[in-house]
Amino acid sequence: MALVDASRRLAAELAGLVDKKVKVILADGRYYEGTLIGFDHPSLNLLLENAVDNNGTKYPKVIIKGDRVSEILTTEIPLFDPDDFREFIIKEMRLPDHLVKVIPEARVVIVQGRYKVSEKGVEGTGPLAQTLYEFFQKYIEERKKLFKG
Repeated sequence: MALVDASRRLAAELAGLVDKKVKVILADGRYYEGTLIGFDHPSLNLLLENAVDNNGTKYPKVIIKGDRVSEILTTEIPLFDPDDFREFIIKEMRLPDHLVKVIPEARVVIVQGRYKVSEKGVEGTGPLAQTLYEFFQKYIEERKKLFKG
């Protein structure tokens, strides 16, 4: 894998964590837990909202310099997995493989080059969009059951 591809994957993974709860461990062992609302790449400066530090102090917003970050841990399991959803709708809707594409950097699934499905739902109009939305809801419900055990 090329270095550029690896860098893109890292950025895509971080983008997938935006609006999710994370724990950021600093190089000195201290940490913050909060909702990741932004980052810049490649310096990995992070912006957390509603953060709590290891002493229990609450902060409405915290900006963490990337060179101080040791680890970023997800504390919230994302329900939407684009690759998994692609396989789900190919099977459930009996769509040909070539009509369903995943754009990993954006964490979206494109159906027939016209409909976009992400963790936020379905973009597009018409009967197929409505059908996709129904399968999206079914997929999310199945994922919720799976993660609840």
